[in-house]
Amino acid sequence: MKLWSISFAYRLGLGFHALNNEGADGSNLMQPRRIDVGSVTYDGISGEIIRRHILENFVDICRSQTIAMLPLSEGLHPDRGPIGIRSAARNNNAAAVTLDANNLFSSVRAAIEKCAVLDAGGFLAAWKDAQGGANAGDYVAESDYINRCCATLGSVDPVKRESCFDVAWLISENPQDLTVTQHSAFRDSASMNSRYAQSMRSNTYGGVIRADLHRIGTDDYWYLQNNKPRLAVTEQDQKKRQIALIEAIINFIASPTGAKTAGWAPHVFLTKGAILLTSARTAPFTSPIKVDLTNNDKPVQAEPSYAETMKNLANDKNENMDNPNADTWVWTFKDAQQLISTIPQIKSKIEGNNNVEKKGQTKS
Repeated sequence: MKLWSISFAYRLGLGFHALNNEGADGSNLMQPRRIDVGSVTYDGISGEIIRRHILENFVDICRSQTIAMLPLSEGLHPDRGPIGIRSAARNNNAAAVTLDANNLFSSVRAAIEKCAVLDAGGFLAAWKDAQGGANAGDYVAESDYINRCCATLGSVDPVKRESCFDVAWLISENPQDLTVTQHSAFRDSASMNSRYAQSMRSNTYGGVIRADLHRIGTDDYWYLQNNKPRLAVTEQDQKKRQIALIEAIINFIASPTGAKTAGWAPHVFLTKGAILLTSARTAPFTSPIKVDLTNNDKPVQAEPSYAETMKNLANDKNENMDNPNADTWVWTFKDAQQLISTIPQIKSKIEGNNNVEKKGQTKS
C-alpha cells in the first residue's frame, strides 16, 4: 500500500476582509482573531474555520461526483458522527436495531463506507446522551430522522476518528494593531457608535495544510473485527475521495472564505505557494513564515525560501515529472490559475496514469 500524503504551504494576500471576525468579547463588537507574541500583535485566521470551509467544498464536490455521504454529514451537522454511526447501524432496515457493544465497530466501519465526510473529516462520538438522553428527546429538530433511520442507543463506549487532514492557522507576516476601521451602523453618540463597530483587516498571511490521503477509506477499528481488511471501501472509491479532498483544499486556497463574507468578501491580491505530494511518507513541508523570539520588534516574518526548500524535497527532477522511480513531487504556483492547473497533474499521480499531459513545475 502506498502512503499517499500531500502538503500545502501557501501565502494569501487579503485586503479589507473580516474572515477572522469569529468571536466576541461579550458586546456587539466582533473582534478578529489575533496572536500575541510578546508585545506584538499579529492577525490570525483560525484553522477551525478554514477546516469548515474546506469541508463545505468537499461536500459540494462529493455531491457533484455522487460520492457517498450520509444526510446529516451533507449538512455538516455538529453531531453527524454519532448520529451517522447510529444510522449505519440500522442500515435502512425497518426493523428496530439497538447500537451496542456487539455491533459498534461494524457500525463505525459501515459509517465510513457510507460517508466520505465522516471518513475524511473525522468525528468524536462521546455518546453524551448514553444515559437515555437521545432516546428521551435530547434531539428535537433531528428526532424525525433519528426515529426513521437510526438505531436506538444502547450501552456503548466512546469512539473517534482523527481527521485525515490538518490545518494550521493563517498568520499575518506583519504585525497588525487592533483598530476599528468600519462602522456597521450610525449612532449619534461616540459611545453608541463604537458599540456597533466591526473590524476589517488587510495583510499577507502564511498557512500550511497537510492531508494523510492513505488513511482515507480505512477503518480505524478493523483489527477488532473478524476477517475485516483495513480498507473499508473499494480502491476506486478511495481514490475518488482522495482527489475530492485535494480539490476541496485547492478550491479554498484559490478562493478563500471565512467568517463574514456576504458583504465583506476579501480583496485577494496574492495567491502563492508550493504543493508536495508523496507516496512514501507523511508529507513534509516548510512554513512560509518563520519565528524568531529573539527579535522583539518583529518575532514573526515571512520565510522567503520556503517554496525553494520544498522543491528540493522532490526526487523527480524531470521536466515532465515522469521518473518511474520517484515517490515525491512538488508543484509551485504564483497565482490561482497555476494552483488550479495542478489538480489534473496530482490526480494523474494518484491514479497512476502517466499518459496525461504534464506541464512540470511552475516557476515561483
